[in-house]
Amino acid sequence: MKYYFLLLFVPILVTPAYGAQNILSDSNIEVDINYPDVETQGNEFVLSTVVKTTVDQVSNITVAVSAPGAEITQNQFHIPNLPKDSTLGNDFNLRIKPGTPDGLFLANIEVDYFVKGFFDQKPVKYILTKAIEINVQSKPSLMLGIEAPDDVFAGEPFTIKGTIKNQGSNAQNIQIVADSSQIQLYGKKIFSLTSLDASRSVDFDLALQTSKDLAAPTHAIININGTYFDKSGKQYSIEDSVNIFARQRGILEIGDAQGIWIGNFFIAPVVGVGTIVSSVIGVLIFTWHLKNKKKQKRAKMNFFLDISKDSSSFRIWNVRNKSKVVKRVGLLVIPHKAPRDVMCSKFSSQSIDL
Repeated sequence: MKYYFLLLFVPILVTPAYGAQNILSDSNIEVDINYPDVETQGNEFVLSTVVKTTVDQVSNITVAVSAPGAEITQNQFHIPNLPKDSTLGNDFNLRIKPGTPDGLFLANIEVDYFVKGFFDQKPVKYILTKAIEINVQSKPSLMLGIEAPDDVFAGEPFTIKGTIKNQGSNAQNIQIVADSSQIQLYGKKIFSLTSLDASRSVDFDLALQTSKDLAAPTHAIININGTYFDKSGKQYSIEDSVNIFARQRGILEIGDAQGIWIGNFFIAPVVGVGTIVSSVIGVLIFTWHLKNKKKQKRAKMNFFLDISKDSSSFRIWNVRNKSKVVKRVGLLVIPHKAPRDVMCSKFSSQSIDL
């Protein structure tokens, strides 16, 4: 018995990282171009192209890359034919020539192809071209973006948030330090990073607090200073600053220190303890008045008099529960034209002398 083995080879594709993208297209074809937005002289990088057809009968597609300041291993890629809505990609390996000055580096992309229409005797040639820009930098160039609160409480923690973006070549041994000559700072004042590649960015936080024994409200400048190095060990610096206003927390203040100053008056979006207590007391007083009002309403009764025909006697009735309160109390003198039933509403039971 013979045994047969089927071997499957699965290709593993490693996709390079790109920082910029461009599209070259018309009504027949679309080419996506991906490449890094920052590169360094002497480094090899990948420029990737993906061709997609949007009509039938597209053939003899040629993608060519030209760049006077770069060395290109293979500068053309040919596709004999490509059915509608199909895609096919290719990577071009480029290397920026040493000695190329810092600045924008231009590379030209040209796409040639043929389309044979229904009424065409022979295919018609089309040409598309596009120029792309790559930032060439021989040294790292870091940019800082800082966010900080305007007002802080003395002795209480606050956070300064920042973003570092590398717009140059690879940077190494990055260190960011927060300091101030006008106020004492405590907490996490240093942020360190081993390396930051070209066109990459990173976020960081500095958790700080001022001295608890701050005598008076103080306007202070916090300096954010940084240092970093290139691959040769050359040091570079970066700096930024933020303004804060530090003050003691008020006795009745709850919340953070963010607010609005109008002249010498500070309007803070905080809730005071006095406000909370007074609100609770107000609710209790309102509830007590409401209950007391209901009790008084229940205590009041409506009465009417039922007078006999000869006016020799009368009875007092409670309108609320129709119960007889007094039977044959005595005589009552009624004017001649008065109605038989005399209404006496809202008399308290204590006010009737029986």
